[in-house]
Amino acid sequence: MIDETLLAILACPVCKAPLRAEEQALVCTRTQVRYPVEEGIPVLLADRAEPPHPGEEAAGGQQVSQEP
Repeated sequence: MIDETLLAILACPVCKAPLRAEEQALVCTRTQVRYPVEEGIPVLLADRAEPPHPGEEAAGGQQVSQEP
């Protein structure tokens, strides 16, 4: 999916936290927001991000807010 060297230098465009790779997405390690990967290219645009799944916890054990 995403080359490990590339993943090591990418960061969340909103909070600058590291990202982790999942199937067809890069996930912010702090907020759990998902950024799509389309045709092997990460789309790191805040307006294209998917909110975390309900009940998913952010780093530090805090539940992620679903406020607009």
